[in-house]
Amino acid sequence: LGSHRYYEFFRKYYAGATDTLEGRLDDLRMICKGGSLNKEFLGKVLRNPLELSRMLRIADLFEDHVNDYQLAIMITNVVRESLEPAYLYTNMGNLFGKVGKLEEALTMHQKALDIDLKAFGPDHADTATSYSNMAVVLQNQGKLEEALAMYQKALDIRLKALGPDHTDTATSFNNMAVVLQNQGKLEEALAMYQQALDIRLKALGPYHVDTASTYNNIAVALQNQGKVEEALAMYQQALDIRLKALGPDHVDTANCYNNMGYALCQQGKLEEAFVECQKALDIQLKAVGENHSSTACTLHSIGEILCKQGKVEDATEFGEKALEIFLKNLGPDHPLTGQGNDLMDMIHAKSTKQKE
Repeated sequence: LGSHRYYEFFRKYYAGATDTLEGRLDDLRMICKGGSLNKEFLGKVLRNPLELSRMLRIADLFEDHVNDYQLAIMITNVVRESLEPAYLYTNMGNLFGKVGKLEEALTMHQKALDIDLKAFGPDHADTATSYSNMAVVLQNQGKLEEALAMYQKALDIRLKALGPDHTDTATSFNNMAVVLQNQGKLEEALAMYQQALDIRLKALGPYHVDTASTYNNIAVALQNQGKVEEALAMYQQALDIRLKALGPDHVDTANCYNNMGYALCQQGKLEEAFVECQKALDIQLKAVGENHSSTACTLHSIGEILCKQGKVEDATEFGEKALEIFLKNLGPDHPLTGQGNDLMDMIHAKSTKQKE
């Protein structure tokens, strides 16, 4: 394997090489010929058990940067056929979830849970993680009560196994808050978010990216309550942390700009909103490309801003592109795809009204 033409590339990449992202992706794409895996290379990898984790990291890179989830699934599936611990089913479940294949995702997470229950028992932290992963899929299917029950199981285990001050416990509080928020139970959601924030501030400090994520989530809940000024203050806190911890060109920094832009749009400050969303889009196009789901979220926001400005043709262009990406990456049943369809309905209604 060490003599393979890409081995040195992989070794350098995973050792933290700083060559350009596009250069790394070009090399990764060469593993595949005409959309098929280079079987000779893969065969050498699978005959060397030490390289299995390397293949999973390759799959992760495709998932995170190329948005080619189908290829990531292919790579991970080949590895799973050689070795079947729970974490491989978990990876498969996560990948299926990201392409909108929710039933397949649920099946994979159930297999991981079955392994964890048999190997570790019902009160182990790994078992909690499998419950949590199943909850994510149920949440995306719109089965919020079932999702909440699974998240509650994960929380109960983590409180017992890890304690009330562990970061995984904070994650459980955060996940439950998201479901409560989706159910419209905003006060309960904010209470859960606050518990997550308290743990993360204590365990990770005020400048950690997970702390920033909690500020962001609290901001979304406040925005849904109509408390837009308070939400903007929270978004600003999240942005300040991400700028410091991740830098100005990271996709999570871009997401902060998009969220702030959407809040300003809600206030009717459309010009300011457009500026913030354009900042987000510029970063995302450079960091993850034009076909990534994060990019689609910002295209969606800009489409809504343009629609409210009465610029129907421009709004249609942005809205259609966002919906196309959501459909390709997430499938027709994902909540973001639903939001994309709603935006197109709004744009169509605006266009009809202008023609009257």
